[in-house]
Amino acid sequence: MRWIINKDEFEIARLQAAECKYIDSGRLPTNLQRWIFDDGEMFTPRFASIIHQLIGWSGDACATYVVLNPDPVHYFWRHFQKYPAIQIEADDSERAYLSGLNEDPGGSPADAVGTNWWECVIVPPSIKWFVHALRDDLDRGGHLWIPHEWANKVVEVCPYLRIEI
Repeated sequence: MRWIINKDEFEIARLQAAECKYIDSGRLPTNLQRWIFDDGEMFTPRFASIIHQLIGWSGDACATYVVLNPDPVHYFWRHFQKYPAIQIEADDSERAYLSGLNEDPGGSPADAVGTNWWECVIVPPSIKWFVHALRDDLDRGGHLWIPHEWANKVVEVCPYLRIEI
């Protein structure tokens, strides 16, 4: 796990996250299938495990967790000189994933990217899959988008997912 601090690298990650947001909203077409889950699940060891499996299935070396709201530049960068983006490596442990999300960005533990978010995306460079989450007090704020052919594998490791119909 590592924080993304380079402006150009962050801009690429932010643009990928925005593309995922637009796919999830129906503004951009996709062949991926949407599965629904409780957004609170994103901060559990079992969800960290599925992220690592998805990275492997897609053949990517990493995925990036990006907070879109609160504003990455006007809030996070201005206060912490860090962007709210963490790169998750394929070989990171579940503990590293959770520690990274709970890491103090600099003098304010309450602003950890796993705590201070209303909207976030997890996306690999290939965009073969992604997660778009909106904080929700119900159990449907998380959306996992995957290729249709991965459905059986994903349900085996994540029985709490529900298909969007």
